[in-house]
Amino acid sequence: MLPTSVREKGGPPPPRIYVRYLARRYLAIAVIAFGVVALFRKLIYWDSDPPQTALAVEEPDQEVPPLPTSTPLPPLYERFNEAELRLPQHHWDQRRPNGGEKFLFVAGHSRNCGWGNAMQELILNAYMAYKAGRSFVFANYTWNANDPHYSEYNGKKIPARIPYTALIRGPIVGASFPPGDPTPLAVQRDYFETVCSQKVTYIREDISNVIEYKNSAKEITDGWHRKLAGINEPCVQTSIHSGQIYNFDVFGDPRAMLDIWPELSASPILTHFGWSPLVELAFDTNRDLFLPPTSPVPYLASVAHTAGAVRYPPLPGLMAVHVRRGDFEGHCAHLATYGSDYAAFSSFPEMVDRFAPPPGTTVEERMAVYRPHCFPSVDEIVARVGEVRASAAAAGVRRLHVMTNGDAAFIRELKAALHRAQTWQSVTSSRDMVLNWEQKYVAQAVDMLVAQRAQVFIGNGWSTLTSNVVMLRMANRFPADSTRFW
Repeated sequence: MLPTSVREKGGPPPPRIYVRYLARRYLAIAVIAFGVVALFRKLIYWDSDPPQTALAVEEPDQEVPPLPTSTPLPPLYERFNEAELRLPQHHWDQRRPNGGEKFLFVAGHSRNCGWGNAMQELILNAYMAYKAGRSFVFANYTWNANDPHYSEYNGKKIPARIPYTALIRGPIVGASFPPGDPTPLAVQRDYFETVCSQKVTYIREDISNVIEYKNSAKEITDGWHRKLAGINEPCVQTSIHSGQIYNFDVFGDPRAMLDIWPELSASPILTHFGWSPLVELAFDTNRDLFLPPTSPVPYLASVAHTAGAVRYPPLPGLMAVHVRRGDFEGHCAHLATYGSDYAAFSSFPEMVDRFAPPPGTTVEERMAVYRPHCFPSVDEIVARVGEVRASAAAAGVRRLHVMTNGDAAFIRELKAALHRAQTWQSVTSSRDMVLNWEQKYVAQAVDMLVAQRAQVFIGNGWSTLTSNVVMLRMANRFPADSTRFW
């Protein structure tokens, strides 16, 4: 309501109002008088310096302390979690599964690892549930399950958990399967816990101890399929203490995915895989880094959600490269020490660039072989980019995007070297992208979307981020010779 008037129109002002009126009047007169005096002094000293007081002392230069600032806490993505809970397949009025509901929850899913590790495991877990004809139970991308909201990485606060729907979309996280597919829809873990007060729990060793080739993703999946086919109980989970069904040994074995790839790549788990609206919005916002302004490629926000290969066609003229820095130098030494192969999804036989650990060598000799492929120098990066750019698959490439965790100084050095070596319309990096506060903590997924669509991609054969990009490019039928390694 608007304030009412102090007095009725035409009446005398109340005493207090009148006093305040006089006070303001005298204050105005004083201000005017002070201004006149100041002008008079200015006129007197117009052509000379103003007088100096004998007591004036020059203060020493002092560093002004910065004003205290507070970094906002990382986002918790509550709106994504709330949307997951509202999925129509959740019947919150129930306290037990209905007659048609059967679930599979891998309780020992990965924790405290990078997004690349978590994503590849998530895809295999979802496919295992799909093949068993059960609803896949998805949780969160989990850095630390014990912290209530926030955890730390490299001395900085990060979300302890991120809802998977902030990163991806598709049948893995509750979206519909293609028409005619009878597979029950995935559900969020909270719903599973609500309707499944009693669960049947199995351990990883129930299958790993009875299959012949323990790292074969197909043998693992088929083993669980047979196990689950004879179980009528609706609520099934694996033991949290037995760990991942598909572990690091599987994803580090170059033979692990070969047998399962034909069926996995044809399943809706991959054919209908998509990135979240949050990730796609980041791509659209930064598309000028990857595409010329006149590009006819549509904004993802303007395209109805379609299957992966249709939604994410190649970006003509773009080369994306994945350059690991930071702690990966030590990891490369570890890989050389144990003679590790390329990651499983980077080891398709169609790949142009293959790697075989050199036999009969010392650790020092192996390190000399591994380093250019795992942790290349600026000069080696520039040379390799030029070599791949000269290939038939890179015809017409004029833009380069560098996916990297390197610091600003490294990126400046690399960009300058790339521009000196060849002519580019643009050379951009992960640090050039404009991201909002929510997108900042899923930035790796944004880079992966760019790399997945690049006309040509050069990656690190041991990186799980690279191997996921390779997997998506192969699933979307990109030419094998457009995917290369250092």
